[in-house]
Amino acid sequence: MSMNITKKDIGSLWRSPLLWVVLSLIAFIAAWLLWQRLDRYIGLQASFATLPSPPNITHALWVPFILTLAKLLLLIIAMTTAKAFAEERAHKTLWYLLINKQTYYHVVWAKFKAQWMILLFVWGQLSVAAFLLATGGELNWTQSLVGLFGISLFTLWFVSLGMLISSFCQSTGTAVLLSSVVFVLLWVIGGESVGQEFGLNWLHLISPVQHLKWFCQGEISLSSLFYFIGGGIVLLLLTAQNLEGLRKS
Repeated sequence: MSMNITKKDIGSLWRSPLLWVVLSLIAFIAAWLLWQRLDRYIGLQASFATLPSPPNITHALWVPFILTLAKLLLLIIAMTTAKAFAEERAHKTLWYLLINKQTYYHVVWAKFKAQWMILLFVWGQLSVAAFLLATGGELNWTQSLVGLFGISLFTLWFVSLGMLISSFCQSTGTAVLLSSVVFVLLWVIGGESVGQEFGLNWLHLISPVQHLKWFCQGEISLSSLFYFIGGGIVLLLLTAQNLEGLRKS
């Protein structure tokens, strides 16, 4: 049953023309922003030559590209996770998945696996960017791989949160809107403006953005691993608990 749900969701997601349009737009925007940064980086080479420690390609281009892609991914995740449960509730098909009272966790896990396809888009974008940057300079591959691992965890964490929000909504539009608001709020509290005004504080630590930045710097800490992996598991368990409550209501 779990495999059938996963296959159905994958087919439903990737048959959507709107999703392909959004993916194309995001890929174009990410590539254009990378090109603009690269053009500016090349133009500043003369100024960098006078610095004792000039910024390298990894810090000047790769890390900002990961953070830009992560920000753009929030829209995709809001769209795809909204279809997980909100669409099922809107079409009155969720109850067919919950006939067996022992399958709440299996249903959540099956739908979560279907969302993993987003990672293919992430890895594809980063692979192309890494190849292009490596041909023009020296890329720190260790830091790059750690950043790739970090944005993968970041993506799955937001997928878990989006699925939880979706389970509370009865329409796809509401789920997309609510997820977008929550995602943007989490990004804002982990942004540089908050850090400059208040320093590293609890607001930064509860935001996944700060943990992603540490991964982008090549740092793998137990606290960040626990945040993403443990937090993702908790969000999925809460989703299953909410489904159980819906089934009993």
